[in-house]
Amino acid sequence: MNTFLTLLWLEFRKFSGFGLALLVVGVLWFFVARQFFEWNGSNLESAAAVLGITFLSAFVASMAFLVALAQDFTREYRAGRWALLLGAPQPGWLHLAVKALFGLVVLTLFNGGMWLVQAFWLGQAGVNLPFSLGASVWLYLLGGLALVIPALFTGLWIAAYIPGKATTLAFFIGAIGLGQVLEWNARLFGNWFYQLLPPWKLPAPSIEQNPMVRLQLERFPGLPTEGFVLLAVLTVLFFLAASRLWQEVEA
Repeated sequence: MNTFLTLLWLEFRKFSGFGLALLVVGVLWFFVARQFFEWNGSNLESAAAVLGITFLSAFVASMAFLVALAQDFTREYRAGRWALLLGAPQPGWLHLAVKALFGLVVLTLFNGGMWLVQAFWLGQAGVNLPFSLGASVWLYLLGGLALVIPALFTGLWIAAYIPGKATTLAFFIGAIGLGQVLEWNARLFGNWFYQLLPPWKLPAPSIEQNPMVRLQLERFPGLPTEGFVLLAVLTVLFFLAASRLWQEVEA
């Protein structure tokens, strides 16, 4: 029996209800977006509204899934199964890798589906939203690993140490402040390191109804490559820290 596939199947069993809810959200939004265009007509204003609502819905649903994925450590602890996982012959990094892969697949399927839904209906208004644009942005986020692995680390840390409210609040404030620290470092060292990295070019969407808007989108410079490098480094560090934390709890 393949241990990796078995653990992956267990993750699927635990989150099958949540996955079904995400599927329902995507299907419902497909019909709601169609109705939105029928009410307001196929114009750029309707397209902008559909675009904004789609991104907001995808963000809220993705964050809810990440929170549920992080809380799974606490659920295992309360159910008395976490001690069995820690004492299993499989290493901790394997359990974390399975959870990370499962989260990556779920988020990729959900956000990819939401992208296809909005791309289809925006095409009715003359807005060509290429799939390669969404794929490039998702790849920039390391396929979602840059979101999944920090969530797993946070959930494991809370389940392992069961911190109080003050400690948890301080942890989240420190995590938020980490972004500001990274920004300061980018400003200090960007002149001699990050400028060596080329920009990440993105395919621009085309708008048939407005040539001036289409021209501006074609001039879009792309995403900075230094952000991708920072995300990759932080993702690896979070995974290593979570693996080390698993070992400490197991000991």
